[in-house]
Amino acid sequence: MGKTIVIVATLDTRGDEVQYLREIIEKKGHKVITVDGGVMGKPLVEGDFSREKVAEAGGKRLGELIEAANKGADRAQATKVMVEGIKKIVTDLYSKKRLDGIMGLGGTTAVALTVPAMKTLPIGVPKLMLTTFIDPKPIGDEDIILMQTPVDLVGLNRVIARTLSNAAGAMVGMVEEEVPASKAKPLIGMTVLGVTTPAVMKVMSRLEKRGYDGLPFHAKTAILDRLTREGKINGIIDLTSFETIPIVLYPDGIIIYMLGVPEVRRTRLESAGEKGLPQIIAPGGLDMHIWPGKGQSAIPSQYRDRAWTLHGPDIALVRTNAEELTKVGKNIAERANRAKGPVAVIVPLRGFSEASKKGAPLYDPKADRALIDTLKQNLEKKVKFVEVDCHINDDEFADRVIELFDQITKKT
Repeated sequence: MGKTIVIVATLDTRGDEVQYLREIIEKKGHKVITVDGGVMGKPLVEGDFSREKVAEAGGKRLGELIEAANKGADRAQATKVMVEGIKKIVTDLYSKKRLDGIMGLGGTTAVALTVPAMKTLPIGVPKLMLTTFIDPKPIGDEDIILMQTPVDLVGLNRVIARTLSNAAGAMVGMVEEEVPASKAKPLIGMTVLGVTTPAVMKVMSRLEKRGYDGLPFHAKTAILDRLTREGKINGIIDLTSFETIPIVLYPDGIIIYMLGVPEVRRTRLESAGEKGLPQIIAPGGLDMHIWPGKGQSAIPSQYRDRAWTLHGPDIALVRTNAEELTKVGKNIAERANRAKGPVAVIVPLRGFSEASKKGAPLYDPKADRALIDTLKQNLEKKVKFVEVDCHINDDEFADRVIELFDQITKKT
């Protein structure tokens, strides 16, 4: 059966290009629904959702927006209304099973209009943004394909036609491809850094033998939170809780710089506790600050008296101290205590990452002990706490994680 692809664009400037896309997609046996996000100009082709309908969905009449613009109103005001209208239309189409994929095309305005609507859709829905202006920041961690056009999307010369054809082909390929039913195993969200990768790989292989798929996230958990809220995650093994370091210890500006995120979150994985999912929490990566840059020069001055090492040529790892880990430990305990489902905290006594095992540059068992003692003092009795006399990347640690996971999942 044919699929339905929604195309968002300003049809006063991209009408011909959208019509070209429509013809290609319809020749492949699929349906197109167009959404016009323009305001001022006259549409070159009529959208299935006209700009009047978009404005109304956003809470204003188009005439009001035009009148305000003619009086000198900031363009952003009209854009905000159209963004809200497009979001509402797109989510409604998806809820009614009239959207299998979504495309946007144009410059910065097109990105501003389309990407927020794409972000309202679940992970896995095909999303493609064809743009003349590549900036990954509006995309964040979303599963949106950002495709750059080599020339501006004005006219239908052979370069633009080829670019549009490539974009249409990519979108058609995505909506046609189905995930085999045999791949639909229960998903366990996991967290990883390079310095804890061996631990994660070992735990994942053990999960696979039990009929689960491990879904690893590199340091950032915004998407894991979202998948959890959407009901697609069956449990959490938070082996690498490093993300707690910036959340607890850094001001907003540093978090945005460090994690490359458009906005600051001061919580992580609260969704798992709210959903009552089984959770394992380990202190992977809590032994370090991570500073991108060239060697010691990348390290802020207030940290330069600490032990440090390089992770590859461009990343400096700096040791966390006891005071910092006390704050972090309290935060982790608070999250575990609030959880509605079963939670276990497991701590390896011989190092929280490859950089802090005995003999490594960040080895500091006294600082590690501050975290361990804080967890012991602050975790409620309902949270199982386990210490393991090994390193986080050892086989023994992976075995104990799986034992704990088996125990707590039997309670759900």
